[in-house]
Amino acid sequence: MKTPSKNFSEIISQGEDEKFAAYTTKLRAIQKAKSKKYGKGRLLHRKGLLALKAEFTVNANLPDHAAQGIFATPGKYDAVIRLSNGSLEIQSDKTPDIRGFALKVKGIKGNSVMTGKPTTEQDFVMINHTTFSSARAEEFLDLLLALSSGGGALLKHLYKTYGFLGMFKAMARFAKVIGKKFTSFATETFSTVLPIRNGDYAVKLRIRPVSEPAVKASKADLTTDLKAHLKSAPLEYAVELQFYTDAETTPIEDASAEWPESATPFVTVGKLEIKAQDLEGAPYDAFAASVEQMKFDPWNAIEAHKPLGNIMRARKHAYYASQQERGV
Repeated sequence: MKTPSKNFSEIISQGEDEKFAAYTTKLRAIQKAKSKKYGKGRLLHRKGLLALKAEFTVNANLPDHAAQGIFATPGKYDAVIRLSNGSLEIQSDKTPDIRGFALKVKGIKGNSVMTGKPTTEQDFVMINHTTFSSARAEEFLDLLLALSSGGGALLKHLYKTYGFLGMFKAMARFAKVIGKKFTSFATETFSTVLPIRNGDYAVKLRIRPVSEPAVKASKADLTTDLKAHLKSAPLEYAVELQFYTDAETTPIEDASAEWPESATPFVTVGKLEIKAQDLEGAPYDAFAASVEQMKFDPWNAIEAHKPLGNIMRARKHAYYASQQERGV
């Protein structure tokens, strides 16, 4: 086991901001086309599945490297959750996909990483994976642009980028990510995948289920079991941080690299409790509609939890462009 280190750094290439800004023009065009098909919505994670109310608790007596940012002071905070499918499309829950768990913690204190002014919100945007299929943003964005243009464009892109043999390896890698078995939001672990600051340190954050669901997962969709369970019982997840130790073991810029738990085990810093609640009827529909209009953005963060790394820096441009296109 290695010791958490403050000696992390980002490697920002010259012209990176301009490059990411150029991508956003193309991304907005895709989003606009999908919104004509489905109605106004996000670029990715377009299909919202459920909106949930929750309570976020910060534990007491945390070690110094964990007791940073919103984890510096024990307390309880209201939270809002949006569960989603990751695709550009609105499609059946049976279709293999990445699943999203976006968490907004409300009532916190800190200065916004974007404006430097006081804010009361901290977002953690998570998926059901521990790594990205792409190491850097350019690879992911080029793939997304090709995918949005259809199968022919995708094959052409894969051949041009990876070569004849390499394209099949790349296809297998991407298929493995999309096709990862997913049972239920009540039983899966979700991670930020990408690092963020935790005060003077760098971490990845995850939530890990610790309660037993009372209802078996539905084969029809990803919401039936949660609706039934939450009518009478809560769901609880441990909130955990995994710490940067050194550039080789826990790289900041390579989103495809696994941070080994053997070298840097997770530290439990709190819990997330989804209270029992009714997820049907007019009051819920109104709440869910309001959540769909919210921004869930890794850059909606306090300075102590600034997003880190190449893909996070690309997200700053992409999320803002998506929000502009949605008009929020």
